[in-house]
Order: sequence, then structure tokens, then C-alpha cells
Amino acid sequence: MSKAKGRAGSHTTLTEAARPVVEALEKHGRVSRGVIQARVGARRHSIKVVALPGCLRVTVVSKGSRQELHVYGITLPKAQTILTSTEFSGYLINFVGE
Repeated sequence: MSKAKGRAGSHTTLTEAARPVVEALEKHGRVSRGVIQARVGARRHSIKVVALPGCLRVTVVSKGSRQELHVYGITLPKAQTILTSTEFSGYLINFVGE
């Protein structure tokens, strides 16, 4: 896995729900910001973390949008430690292993 930290790629747009997630993850690895899908019906903010070969796919859903992120240089257990802090207590969080 890559040891670099910060932003990967040139896409800079973030949803309000994804901003704190990205800021927390960028302290420990590289985050590639993905496509934002609008008009998503959700009752509350949620984060889904899926382990893929070489990276983690993090999907952040808010009441009106969904954004997919790819995170490099962070393992699933490390992501669990970062995202289960009190800063994300308002999010429903789901971790899916390989």
C-alpha cells in the first residue's frame, strides 16, 4: 500500500457529509475523491467502508447525496480506529472485510 498522505487525483469537490471523513483519513493516507451522486434518499448520515485489493472504498451518504472515496495506505482496522471516534458519532458506520 502507498505510504503517501493527502489527496490523490485532481477532483476537489466534497459533500458536507464527506468533508470531515476525508480530513480525518488524509492525516493517515491518500484519499481519492470520487463522483457525487445527487437525489439520494437517506434518513441519516452513513459511512460504508469496504476493503478492496490495495485500497478501501469509503461511501459517505447524507440526506441528499452519496460520495464514493478510495483510500490508500490505510488498513481496515486503522480505518475502524479513525472513524469510530466521537467526531463521527452522528454517522451510521458499516465496515465490510475482504
